[in-house]
Amino acid sequence: GRNRETLAKVMIALDERVGDDRPEDLDRIGNLALELGVVLNDDAKDEAAAAVGMWLFDGSTEKLPGGYDLGELSPNSPVKELKSFPQDLVLVGRSSILIKGLSNRLDIPWSLSKEWAPIARQVLERGKAPASKKESDGSDSQRIRFVVVMKTMKQWAKGRATRAVTRLPSPVRSRVAAWIVRREERKSRKALTTRPTFKE
Repeated sequence: GRNRETLAKVMIALDERVGDDRPEDLDRIGNLALELGVVLNDDAKDEAAAAVGMWLFDGSTEKLPGGYDLGELSPNSPVKELKSFPQDLVLVGRSSILIKGLSNRLDIPWSLSKEWAPIARQVLERGKAPASKKESDGSDSQRIRFVVVMKTMKQWAKGRATRAVTRLPSPVRSRVAAWIVRREERKSRKALTTRPTFKE
């Protein structure tokens, strides 16, 4: 569907940006974030939309545009600029935040946009398929993706993985954490690219 294609464009824009403060990149990322359905406060800064996209989908970002803080709970977080967030992306966003939180805690750099960009390009290529197929796959694809993400959310909510990993020796902890991130990444990729079988 359209939201999947727009999300793919966001991933590609984040992956291809030259710098975190380049106006052309910020405009591109911000416009795509708004196209996803993100609604900002009336008095939000011009860079707010781009900052939200970078904060949510790129954990490797060290400095957000507009002077925003990376901390989710900071009074200067870009999250504070959100008036509303598209309902069909809430679970994707939460899953991204949880994985990013784990990678930060274990000091393992991880960026959703860098990992998803190759898959996003494939999604856009497939999006050039005949209109009849593109129009018929939206709702089923969304349901498949939500089921996968919901299962991931339940696992993370229990907190078992984090508690177990943090008790391990540092070398083992790093390997286990990397495996967990890769596993969740594979699930996310599968959810992004899964297409239902069409019947004649």
